[in-house]
Amino acid sequence: MIVIKNGPEFNKIYATVAYDDWGNPTYNDIRVVEQWDDIDIPADAEKYDANESFDCNFDDYCNMIENTLWIFNNEPIKIGISDVYMTGAGINWMFQEGSVNVYDISKIQIKFIKELIANWDGNDYGKFVFKFIVKNKIQHFHLNLDEKQNSQKDLIKDYEKFINSINDNFDFLVKKYSPNWTWNPKNITAQNESLIPQIAKKYIGKFLLSNIFDFKYYFIKCYIGNAYDYISPSTKAFINHIDVKQNYHWEHEPCKELELNVPIQEIQQEIEAIKKYLVHNRAESGLGWKAFCIHGQSYDRVKEHKYYKNFLGYKWTDEALKNMPVTIKWLKSLGFKKFQRVRVMCLEPKGFINIHRDQSHSELGPINVAITNPTQCKFYLENHGELKFTPGKAYQLNLVNYHSVVNNSNVRRYHIIIHGDAQ
Repeated sequence: MIVIKNGPEFNKIYATVAYDDWGNPTYNDIRVVEQWDDIDIPADAEKYDANESFDCNFDDYCNMIENTLWIFNNEPIKIGISDVYMTGAGINWMFQEGSVNVYDISKIQIKFIKELIANWDGNDYGKFVFKFIVKNKIQHFHLNLDEKQNSQKDLIKDYEKFINSINDNFDFLVKKYSPNWTWNPKNITAQNESLIPQIAKKYIGKFLLSNIFDFKYYFIKCYIGNAYDYISPSTKAFINHIDVKQNYHWEHEPCKELELNVPIQEIQQEIEAIKKYLVHNRAESGLGWKAFCIHGQSYDRVKEHKYYKNFLGYKWTDEALKNMPVTIKWLKSLGFKKFQRVRVMCLEPKGFINIHRDQSHSELGPINVAITNPTQCKFYLENHGELKFTPGKAYQLNLVNYHSVVNNSNVRRYHIIIHGDAQ
């Protein structure tokens, strides 16, 4: 286990221990704490205090990334957002609808896209790629055939095999994602800039952020210093001008504090076991917002049932039964007649949930339980103000009221949200 105590050197330390010199994940068990006694730290744990100076040199890595060409994506392509903002890796950007606004930190990637826009006719992609690599003497490139992370650079030694492999893969992706695709470069723009600062300027639902926040470069150069700078203008205004218990016009109070005798340490430890199963939740409404179903249709069906075409029924998910026995036992002790969705909700460091409300009628509904709550993570609720969450504190919420959450810390915030029918 590696434990990092939060502080100003956090991003450099994390980039060093979470990734190797060339940006590959180390898959270390990394815990971030505000104080050393926040968790039980094993005697053999590797400890870093981010308040102390930390020397490192990322020049070689950054030079590589800023001059790398990603010919194909190493993950499934996402389509469906019109007038999108995204990075330029692979060919994902080719398949989008409406205007496509590409921002990428790789000078080579942007040069490649601009040359495609100016000179490619939409045919023989492999030949165009080969000529570009040879002409520009590209040292760092990744083919990533079959949507798998594999550079396969040696293919460049065989002219025909290289071109045929790329063309075959291109045809495979077109058939899979956009059978009626035609090359239309007129609505594409490309900028050699980080995509992240654009988030503050546009509706976040227009962004395809892919795995950008699981990227070593992000922690080295793009790490967000102040999450408040990146949330929507409406959310900023809401946070700055939220009324506290003034002229409340709904039938029910905005929230009610509960005492639930939460076994905080045990649940936190079990969450560490399921964090690999966390999936993105409402990517159009926030950044770094993830979830896991303890009780629901399946661990990854984290949205309300009407979102899915077929309803599978509610149950304790297999992944929760295997990894969260203490949590399930505690939930069963609360006296609910039946459960619907019960989820672990994660808000990543520097993540936020934009202003929204979840119902149009006034009633006290879901119960929100803090398992961890960094001091710099704030929950703002209309007609109440800031909800003072600390580990173990629980509120039943009336979500007809608008609310927003901003995690301006370097520590993950884990809460459990309970939907169900009380006795």
